[in-house]
Amino acid sequence: MKRIKNKLSRRDFLKTSAFVTGSATGAGLFVGHNPELEAATTASTERGTALGQCPYCGVGCGTIIQTENGKIVSMRPDKEHPTNYGLQCIKGLTAAEPMYVDRMEGDTYVRKDVWAEWEKPGHGDLGYITNSKGSFDEEHFVRVPYHQASEMVAHKIVHFAKTHGGNSIALYGSGQLTVEGQYLENLFMKGVLGSNTIEANARMCMTSAVTGYFATLGSDTPPLAYDDIELCDMIMHFGHNARESHPIIFWRAADHKEKTDIPTV
Repeated sequence: MKRIKNKLSRRDFLKTSAFVTGSATGAGLFVGHNPELEAATTASTERGTALGQCPYCGVGCGTIIQTENGKIVSMRPDKEHPTNYGLQCIKGLTAAEPMYVDRMEGDTYVRKDVWAEWEKPGHGDLGYITNSKGSFDEEHFVRVPYHQASEMVAHKIVHFAKTHGGNSIALYGSGQLTVEGQYLENLFMKGVLGSNTIEANARMCMTSAVTGYFATLGSDTPPLAYDDIELCDMIMHFGHNARESHPIIFWRAADHKEKTDIPTV
């Protein structure tokens, strides 16, 4: 077999490929002719799927969760779901990624004077209040490894709970928490700290909307369904970036506008 030139032509590539393929077949190098490879045990992969919903903006897009050996490997939009019909934005497609991120990596920002007090013998005054309260200029902060900052927070929580009672500790939860996450929150706050000072963004961020619904419609439930998008004669947006906040609804509205040329405000 002659050496391949620096400039490999299509003819040379085909001739060389045919030679290599024929040699490999004759020598039994392909998997189908290699008894050792055929006898080798292969690791079994348990694959599964589950129907779920995207946990982000609240539109409720149907999602098919694919797993391998108990780990989520992909999030696919459900083509049969009446909300998103096989569409999904980047938030939904990457919804599982935070589950496999080591949140203890990297450094956190801690106020300089608070950290200086913590590093004193016996951790100083655990009830110390920063002198830079209200300012978020970088000069007031220091970078601290995550596990060290977490230890300081844990000591302070215990200190305040013992000194002022469990209700001195409040929790403001996310609107994107799963049911399991909310259960653990409540278990910790009520069962461990003895605090019922718990609130969630899921309720607080909707206070103004609910007030408006009651005042105008008499109910806190919007009197419409997603299917009404394709039936409406005009769409109005108030106080939000529809494309960023609720991409799937925006895309459905945009498709309807393109087909029917309805006015949008």
